[in-house]
Amino acid sequence: MSTRLTGGRQVPFGGNCVRISSDSPAIFNALAAHFRHCSAETGRVIAQYHITAITETCFSISVDGSVFYPELTFEQVLWSLMQDGITRLNGTCVTDPIFHAAALENAGSGVILCGQSGSGKSSLAAWLLTSGFRYLTDEVITYAVESGQISGLARSLILKRGSAFIWQHWLGEAERDGFLRFTNGSAWIDPLLLNVDGICTQTTPRLLFFPHYTPDTSFRVTKLSPAEALFRLLQTLVNARNLADTGMKAAACLVRRVTAYSLDYSDIESATAWIKQA
Repeated sequence: MSTRLTGGRQVPFGGNCVRISSDSPAIFNALAAHFRHCSAETGRVIAQYHITAITETCFSISVDGSVFYPELTFEQVLWSLMQDGITRLNGTCVTDPIFHAAALENAGSGVILCGQSGSGKSSLAAWLLTSGFRYLTDEVITYAVESGQISGLARSLILKRGSAFIWQHWLGEAERDGFLRFTNGSAWIDPLLLNVDGICTQTTPRLLFFPHYTPDTSFRVTKLSPAEALFRLLQTLVNARNLADTGMKAAACLVRRVTAYSLDYSDIESATAWIKQA
């Protein structure tokens, strides 16, 4: 089949970047939309990905010239590139600590939603966006100790099947630019579809939440001591081995600058309302 080389797209984070190119315009355009709000800063290129269309429905991914994934579907390509690229960026950052967290900004104050996959941080981030908050990330943040600022990898929001009610409520079923649905029920959503002024590059963190979504649970907020917050925060530090003292000093500095809470909820509207009030 005939091919057309689509120009490269760099995705920077944590002082490094990955570069993506493709001879499939559909794949390239989907990835370019997914990462369109990422910082324009450049850095050392740690990996160069190229997607080759074998057939109209089968693709391969090469990394630095070597085939990494030989036969993937369209959707598998998108997920593989997103996950592998972020993992490489996290693993090579040696300047600032990276935490697995969503982050938003409102009226000059930053809110961090910290936790592992399934904790509900992306769903909360999406609902807060619709309430006027601005978006930094729903995946990973960096914390610069000297400036006290957090920054995020501003990919699209990723909502799983169980959070489909959010985009159905705010966006309906209509197809639109910046909204990509997958066969597994998940979706990639441009934050600007939920808040037209919804992008923030960096902010000063004021509140740190450790959300935990459990169906039918009672809403409960517990204020955490700095020691309790530090213990939980260190469990989400993804590049500890690259940092002096495994990032302990930086994490301790962050928890001293914020007020931290654990947040157990089943009703997303109650949770977001409490965060807005806080």
